[in-house]
Amino acid sequence: MKKFVVLFLSLAMIFTMMTALAEGKTYTAEEEAAAEKYNVTLIYSNVFNPKEWNYKAAELFAQAVTERTEGHVTVEFHGLNELDCYRDSVVHAVNGDKWIGLEEPSLFADWVGDCAVLVGPMLINNDEEYNYLMDSDIVKDVLDRLAEENIHILDTHYSFGYRSVVTNLDIHTPEDLKGVKLRSTTSSLFIKTIEALGATAVPMSFTECLSSISSGIVDGFEGSTSTLAGAGAPYELVKKVALTNHFIATRWLFMAQDVYEEMPVKWRDILDEAALEFGMWEQTSCADDEAIQIEKMKTEAGVTWNEVDIDAFTKACDPVYDWIVEEYGADPELHQKIVDLINAFRASK
Repeated sequence: MKKFVVLFLSLAMIFTMMTALAEGKTYTAEEEAAAEKYNVTLIYSNVFNPKEWNYKAAELFAQAVTERTEGHVTVEFHGLNELDCYRDSVVHAVNGDKWIGLEEPSLFADWVGDCAVLVGPMLINNDEEYNYLMDSDIVKDVLDRLAEENIHILDTHYSFGYRSVVTNLDIHTPEDLKGVKLRSTTSSLFIKTIEALGATAVPMSFTECLSSISSGIVDGFEGSTSTLAGAGAPYELVKKVALTNHFIATRWLFMAQDVYEEMPVKWRDILDEAALEFGMWEQTSCADDEAIQIEKMKTEAGVTWNEVDIDAFTKACDPVYDWIVEEYGADPELHQKIVDLINAFRASK
């Protein structure tokens, strides 16, 4: 109970701070007039279901923006893969559509190759490290280059744990994954990483994953604790988690740069504040909830977690960064720059 009280108070403080920031800003008569004349509906699409943090955060963000702009910026949210998702969602922004998406950052690599390096395998250990990287000049430079491709990143904090291998098998080393078929997203980075881990990648939407496990098309998936505990109760089908923690489970909130720039500054400020607010809300809420979900799945469903040979998996994933350079033209020195940045941050703690 104490944890929930602390969480509630923390979220209340965030909301109060955001509201104070918005209320504390003043706008010129010209800016106020522009805001009053402006109206837009932004379609917001993602693949997630109502039990997942990305869905919850997206729904809250859509409601908050619509209410705080008094309907001048209406965000119409669609989850459950109802509308375009994954790369198709990013294309909407590139094309200048009135669209908001929440997608895995490597999907932006078709436009700026360094995006795939930022979220490459075996790179980040915790949210503090991830946030430090996201606040760095390295990432600012990448976001500036995405803006040149008409992709405006509203926020990078929509993360929900770390992705591990989930099957009914005992997995400790890359050799244990030989011949094992794992569901993958359509992201080329995910496919290459699953193959580097030792498994066979089978790309599909997660909405197809559980039936594919039941029918033997795949042996499991790689995903976060919240996904394992989520809709459809995947933990009833797969009960062994190998703690590879090979990816941070994160999404970036984005829209078209030109649509963002044409928005009056008053509404743009509210959009920016809500994007950060609910990104941090998701990250914090998921981290606090993860231990509860793990204990519940252990005691009620017999799910087990085991440590793996991290050094072996890290070495196995090294070629993925060479592939990123070849496939996307990414900076060949960027991976080492990030490693050095994170190692320096760790040493400072």
